[in-house]
Amino acid sequence: MADEQVNASGHEVDPELAERYRDHAEQRGYHFSSFEWLAAHDPEFEKVRLSMVDMTYLRKNSAVPAKYKELLAAAILAYRGYNSTGKHLKRALQEGASVREVLEVLELAAIPGGMPTLHFGMDALVELWRESPELFKEK
Repeated sequence: MADEQVNASGHEVDPELAERYRDHAEQRGYHFSSFEWLAAHDPEFEKVRLSMVDMTYLRKNSAVPAKYKELLAAAILAYRGYNSTGKHLKRALQEGASVREVLEVLELAAIPGGMPTLHFGMDALVELWRESPELFKEK
């Protein structure tokens, strides 16, 4: 597979997918390297999954601003107890969400999702505050 690239975890990834990962990371500020494993083992599916990301998170001329997309993803992931909640909160803040908006979304998610949703979301938010306090300055 001479035209494929080997990622940091030693898996061969199609160059087209590797370029799309770089593009997504540049646009979103993060990339989940675990999907590189998927790309190495089922590249056809990974191309479809990335197209879904393109049409949702990265859609051109979207009616929904990026900060709201990321807040929605963070609320759902907090409900699910997912470790990527903080990445979505970070991008929401980078895209212009206020700390108050983040708090209210997490509080709102606790009503249908239960208090563990708020707890998990707050843990991610506090960790982000410790790592990137500059994101929490008043806008």
